[in-house]
Amino acid sequence: MQRYAIILIAGRSRRFGGEDKCLATINGKPIVSYSFEAFRRAEIFDRYFFVYRDAAQRERLETFFKGCYSAETLAHITWIPGGQERALSVYGALEAIHEQLEAFVFIHDGARPLVTAEHILAINALLSRERGVVLGHRATDTMVTIIPKSDNAKNSDSHWAEDSVQNALSTVEVTERMQRHYPIRETLWALETPQAFYLPVIFEDYKTAIRSGNHPTDDSSVFSGMIKFLENDTLNLKITTFQDLKFLRSIFNI
Repeated sequence: MQRYAIILIAGRSRRFGGEDKCLATINGKPIVSYSFEAFRRAEIFDRYFFVYRDAAQRERLETFFKGCYSAETLAHITWIPGGQERALSVYGALEAIHEQLEAFVFIHDGARPLVTAEHILAINALLSRERGVVLGHRATDTMVTIIPKSDNAKNSDSHWAEDSVQNALSTVEVTERMQRHYPIRETLWALETPQAFYLPVIFEDYKTAIRSGNHPTDDSSVFSGMIKFLENDTLNLKITTFQDLKFLRSIFNI
């Protein structure tokens, strides 16, 4: 059965300061190229689908790839324009390839450059038509959810939520109109990518979600089959802020 890799690089990088984080370099190589190399080393994929941000991003990556890979490798890459948000980018890629009914699809955020071929092969070994496989790790910190007490709360609460996400240094004061909930830490997982699914099922699930106005931020949240969570005990950092990039460069001793 065929395997396809979908590598997402269409994000706006707002929390990174607007600069394209997937093109930020480590040792002279764009971050996304590290993910691509891991997928190539796994040697199980029939095609790689890059869901890109804009023409300038695609041109820069194509130029870089041409200097690194053979024409045969490049022939296995398909470029798909991204949507305004992650869910639309994923759905656009699934829609472009869903006619290949007997296939598994691996969905990966291109800003996770520490993924390895071993991660990918471990996921592949657990795949089935009825079950998706998601890489993740158990939470080690105490988590808290802070939400309005009523769905009818005024817009000020939603504005607070947006601001607190956008500003990493925000100080949050919980008022009488909000409530705190502390989930049991042992039940919490932080989900990563790649996430892999049987293509016909995840495509129909995404189609249903998008048509109903549900735009998921995680692929497993819409998958209707069973999920196998594969625990990852190695660092699989997602580059979100410039501080993440600085930390990653320190790992590479730059």
